[in-house]
Amino acid sequence: MASNLLDLTKNNILNGNISLYQPKKGFRIGVDSILLASSVNNYSNCIEFGTGSGIILIYLSKKFPNSKILGIEKNLDLVNLVKKNLKENEIANGSAEVIQYDINDSIFLKNNNNEYDRVIMNPPYFSPNKVILSRDVSKISARYENDINSWFTAAYKKLKNKGCLNFIFRTESLDLILSLLYPKWGDIKIFPLWPKKNIKSKLMIIQAKKNVKSGVQILPGLILHNNDGSYTKACNNILSFKSFIELS
Repeated sequence: MASNLLDLTKNNILNGNISLYQPKKGFRIGVDSILLASSVNNYSNCIEFGTGSGIILIYLSKKFPNSKILGIEKNLDLVNLVKKNLKENEIANGSAEVIQYDINDSIFLKNNNNEYDRVIMNPPYFSPNKVILSRDVSKISARYENDINSWFTAAYKKLKNKGCLNFIFRTESLDLILSLLYPKWGDIKIFPLWPKKNIKSKLMIIQAKKNVKSGVQILPGLILHNNDGSYTKACNNILSFKSFIELS
């Protein structure tokens, strides 16, 4: 992994609002990370699990410069890359920082609980039983699910009462997600991402609140592409940092 990270590309995204260094090889950001970040409408103190190269951390720091967000990343090379990207985008230390931790670590699970009003995460969502595994170790870690319930356990511990969790997952696994969320989570909003009009959704953004009893709402969602493969106007506006996904 370290050799991959020595060979970086620099990309300007979000209509030039963010400059991001990424490894040429390994896991690179996709549209799903940006759309997920766009679904977060407010916070005072946020924590992100699995920060990767830092796109969500930077996006939310620019959107909410007076709030605080902490990124958690278990890969030390990526932690150092995030620090580079925070500096590149002139993000102040008081608004965003990243630390190395595994969310399953016992020390991490004991400290700073019930402290955050928002958790955001893009957990591995491909089932290793349903797809051909990548040969790239970093992609396997980032994309293929292991124990997804451990992510919800960590999120529940870190959130304040009635705090919000935002995450993205496979639409075909909605039954699994709801079974893991109940009964500790409520006011669940499901926002499908439609690849094209009249094409079934593959991914969904979900927002849930800790210790809230109200039920589930399925929202209209977002069509990502026109028939010619170009982004729809609604999607392009989000990717250009002109508009955001509204879940509340």
